[in-house]
Amino acid sequence: MTDAEKGYLDNITEAIYQILNGKDTQHLKLPEDYPDNEIRQVTSYLNKLISEYNEFSQAMQLLSEGELKNYISSGKLSIQQSFKTLQSNLRHLTWKTQQISNGDFTQQIDFMGDFSTAFNSMANQLKDAFEKIESQNKELKIANEIIQREKEKSDKLLLNILPVKVANDLKTTGTTKPETFNNVTVFFSDIVGFTKLSANLEPFLLINELNEIFTTFDNIIEKNHCERIKTIGDAYLAVCGMPNKDDNHAENIVKSAIEIIHSLNHKNNHSKIKWETRIGIHTGKVVGGVVGIKKYIYDVFGDTINTTSRMESNSNPMKINISESTYQLVKNKFDFIEREPIEVKGKGKLKCIL
Repeated sequence: MTDAEKGYLDNITEAIYQILNGKDTQHLKLPEDYPDNEIRQVTSYLNKLISEYNEFSQAMQLLSEGELKNYISSGKLSIQQSFKTLQSNLRHLTWKTQQISNGDFTQQIDFMGDFSTAFNSMANQLKDAFEKIESQNKELKIANEIIQREKEKSDKLLLNILPVKVANDLKTTGTTKPETFNNVTVFFSDIVGFTKLSANLEPFLLINELNEIFTTFDNIIEKNHCERIKTIGDAYLAVCGMPNKDDNHAENIVKSAIEIIHSLNHKNNHSKIKWETRIGIHTGKVVGGVVGIKKYIYDVFGDTINTTSRMESNSNPMKINISESTYQLVKNKFDFIEREPIEVKGKGKLKCIL
């Protein structure tokens, strides 16, 4: 054996060693005029093996990185055919997984043995979990709708008890501070002869009548941007200018009082029971705030409230008794009849206008 042949055999041995150790191997080269003998034949076979091995090695590397689109040419290595089958299965599995991610949990596979069993089990579990979540979401939606309806009811009830500003303060902070309002007009009325009427009427009928009357009062008061504070038996107390300021507070209250008188006259024309009221109106400074911590009651305090009560008690049936302070604010907007000064308990003589 010549030294050249021995060198070529060493190259062949080195190439086989590189392949067995998983390393890319360069093709072996022989001179073009090298004799056609066993060494040239072995070199030719080995170069084909190197080509297929290098291609397969590169494909495996890309597969490990998640690349499924790499093309592998047909070769004589059986492992290449197995790899192409694996690659095809993984592509199909990827498509199946994408369908599941889009919400189609009916996807199943049957081409990867034990892996198929595990995959199908996972798909079934995802389907069950998704259906459970869907069911819970529907229940949650129904519960939220119920909560929202109840919240709307509670908010409406709260607004029936408290002014909007005060109700919002309590909802957002849990507290509300008393405030002083300098320009407020107060309305106070009671039913004439209520004690006698209540003694002659059945309780159910009495309450129904009062409810109808005060509901009409409420509608008129609200329409004129005023605020009903409370009713005490047959007495009705309302204000304008608090808790929200209103430059037309006196005019709004007087308009409400006139409409209330008209509403009672209209009711009396269609009812066997004749209802009459006395109304007093006064303007001044008022303090407003929530009383109590369990049953919230918004109430108003101050000398203005007391004076309004005196205006009402010194009024005549189906008349509106207005103090001088209110008169000065609306004297050019309504017609009035001036009264002689009246002796008012705790106030001395006060000038009043009907």
